[in-house]
Amino acid sequence: MTTWRKGPPPSIGWWPASTARDAKCFRWWDGEYWGGPCYEGEPRWSIELEAKSKVIRRADDIEWTERPASWPERART
Repeated sequence: MTTWRKGPPPSIGWWPASTARDAKCFRWWDGEYWGGPCYEGEPRWSIELEAKSKVIRRADDIEWTERPASWPERART
């Protein structure tokens, strides 16, 4: 069972984060703002653009969950 949380995650970086609890949606957390939604298979330029964007919405609208076990150890907090 996936546990979704509100508020800031414990570190800067990529997180499964979504407004609809979609574990396939990833967002960049810069320590203050979430980036736009990204999905596996998107072109690199699109991912870079979304990571740099600042989502202008209430932070509580976006929930995050733990990073998948398949991610490299260095990606986990």
